[in-house]
Amino acid sequence: MQDTDPLFQRIRDGHLLDLYGSLITEKQRLACEMVLLGDLSLAEAAESLKVSRQGVHDLITRAREHMENAENALGLLDKESKLEEVRRMLDETRDRLPEDFYRNMKKLLEA
Repeated sequence: MQDTDPLFQRIRDGHLLDLYGSLITEKQRLACEMVLLGDLSLAEAAESLKVSRQGVHDLITRAREHMENAENALGLLDKESKLEEVRRMLDETRDRLPEDFYRNMKKLLEA
């Protein structure tokens, strides 16, 4: 993890869940959604999942570890970030580009 800013971590957690949520267990995904995205406390999530607060913490820790390992191996989040930067740059330079080139690039980036 490069940044310890809570807002950065919350956004990253959401992106990781979107990309790699299918790679973790259903219980891990639910715990992450409740606590990381839904602002429930560990106690509230524990009650809902019928486990201890420590159990919820462990579920989230293991889920994050699995998702970070997947990101380290596949790099989808990094690639999406780079594509977004290319989209932004394309939009910023639209008025200096031939219209057909711009349209073709937009199609490629949205495919």
